[in-house]
Amino acid sequence: MLTVTDKAAAYLREALTRKKEGTPEALRVVYTEEGYQLTLDDPKEGDHIFEQEGQNYLLVDTEVGEALGEEATLDLQQTPHGTSLTLLGAHSPEPEPQPEA
Repeated sequence: MLTVTDKAAAYLREALTRKKEGTPEALRVVYTEEGYQLTLDDPKEGDHIFEQEGQNYLLVDTEVGEALGEEATLDLQQTPHGTSLTLLGAHSPEPEPQPEA
């Protein structure tokens, strides 16, 4: 399952303090055509919920968790463009088999 460093957890928790009232409570790791991304969402049954001091800050569903693999780590790094979340050691999900035409 995904490992979240203390720096990344603090960054995510701080980012959630700026969300609008009434929006979903946590960030979810999703896989899109562009790769892994974060989106606001509420917990769903079967999610792995990362929380700290009673605050849910990150959600990972079973499918994404399995695709990430055991070695994936979400960390915070300084780049020339500023602070950036980095997902290290993550695998891309296997493509869904397409029905034959």
